[in-house]
Amino acid sequence: METKNCPRCGRVFVQIREPICDRCVKAEEEIFEKVREYVKENPNLTIKEVSEQCDVSTKKILQYIRDGRLEAGQGMKGEIVCSKCGKHIFIGRMCETCILETGFQINDMREASKIKNKGQVFTSRR
Repeated sequence: METKNCPRCGRVFVQIREPICDRCVKAEEEIFEKVREYVKENPNLTIKEVSEQCDVSTKKILQYIRDGRLEAGQGMKGEIVCSKCGKHIFIGRMCETCILETGFQINDMREASKIKNKGQVFTSRR
């Protein structure tokens, strides 16, 4: 375990998982809950309107959506797009179609790699 200074508040803390101290993690969670509840109660607002009403940056709200923690409300439609095809989405980084397509491509690459490597003998160099 490593002792660090929290980059947000400057307190010394033992870093186990999060890059910030427990108090700042708790404060971040409170901000997220505030945004989540506000979007739930006001689904027709844009990201900018939610940002202004909750006093949270649009960048942070977009990150919540991309991380899959927050689903965009109806008013945010058109503001969030799939990173692969550009289709409008409400959560994450890609639409369901592109997620499936990417999964199929990964499986195809794995299978091709298995076939290519079948029969090869690997030896260690000691």
